[in-house]
Amino acid sequence: MTRRLGAALLAVAAVGLHVGVAVPFRRSRDESRREWAEAREEREILRSRLSRLERRAAARPAPSGDAAAARAMRQSLLRAAEGLPLAAVRIDVEAGRRGAVAARGRLSAEGAQPDLLRAAERLADPSSGVLLERVTLLPTRGGELRLEVHGLSLRAEP
Repeated sequence: MTRRLGAALLAVAAVGLHVGVAVPFRRSRDESRREWAEAREEREILRSRLSRLERRAAARPAPSGDAAAARAMRQSLLRAAEGLPLAAVRIDVEAGRRGAVAARGRLSAEGAQPDLLRAAERLADPSSGVLLERVTLLPTRGGELRLEVHGLSLRAEP
């Protein structure tokens, strides 16, 4: 009889412990999971907005006038290579003739991979004003790499 009574008391204690501790902890866990999922979803929405705004900023119009647009493109390409130990740097820029393209530019340089990637990263930054068309890394005979970047800037809409 005492064993049955002890077993019943232990069963009641286990149910009480489950109802008093485990159930509230599960509710708390589920609430935390829900809040985490909402925060993750909000973060993704904000990332998407930021990406859209960065693309819009990168597509800002070039200065008016063909010469000014070509000059701005040349300066952006020069700033990308500035201060980096690059060799055989060549910059070609031409003003856009018609349409939405204000200027087209090409930067080619040789050097170590980290330096070339840093130059490409500078051009990819929205503040450079250059929209990248093509970025190519090619091996050279000297064991270094050659970077070729083709970019454009957009004309201001009338």
